[in-house]
Amino acid sequence: MTAEDDALSSLQASGLLNVLTWAAPAAFAATDQLYDEDQGHDQGVVGYLNFKHLKDLIDRATSNGRFVLGQDVDGTGDDVVKRGVTPEVFNAMPSLAADAIFRSDYKQSPGWAIEGFRVLLQSFPFGKIDDIKWVQRSDAKRRVASQLFVRDYALFDDEEFGLESIAGIPDDDDFAGVTLVVAHAFNPTTKQFELYIGQSKNPEYPGDSCWHWRRLLLSDGTPLGVAGISVPPTMPGDGVTTDVEDVPVRIKKPRTDEGLGSANG
Repeated sequence: MTAEDDALSSLQASGLLNVLTWAAPAAFAATDQLYDEDQGHDQGVVGYLNFKHLKDLIDRATSNGRFVLGQDVDGTGDDVVKRGVTPEVFNAMPSLAADAIFRSDYKQSPGWAIEGFRVLLQSFPFGKIDDIKWVQRSDAKRRVASQLFVRDYALFDDEEFGLESIAGIPDDDDFAGVTLVVAHAFNPTTKQFELYIGQSKNPEYPGDSCWHWRRLLLSDGTPLGVAGISVPPTMPGDGVTTDVEDVPVRIKKPRTDEGLGSANG
């Protein structure tokens, strides 16, 4: 099994891939509602709105962030989780155990994790997945792109030479495992969108790839490459509404490995 297959298999089994492919069309629809070129909105606005909407939706489905249920909350807290999304989006939300996926932020970049794998969000211009320059992104994304990659079918293992290879980010003591990037793009003019997942890398020479591997999960609303994932064929018509009241949410104390970082997607 390759590193890519291992990652996708684990993320699929945990339900996190289903959450990502459910959240993306709804997030892009919400961004489309707010985007207004006549008000000076540009790619930066698109990326920021996509990030905020994706973060909110992933936290909803995984019972994290402001949707963490305290021990004194009866049931699943659906009355709170329904707020701010359409019935269509809510009804399609994957059903997961509250502790199936946990928040594991890295250097103020929100992340969601299972045992062995964590995903962070990153925006990119539509059609430019292979042009991301990680050294020009945040410090977190640069370090993620520098983490060890366990190569497939290597002729020699480090252990044969008395060396120790530990996958993951060397300076990250809060998470043991590989950090992947979920890259998202939406073009509000053409309504096209893309969602990728992969392990990023800092190119070693001119023309080298910025990915060890990447897999296209969604393109124009059509799921590709991962069997068993069911997503809407198009973006929900109304998306996520912003016309909602503030709702108090009972929360539990954050985990020791759970960050309190700011937006970085």
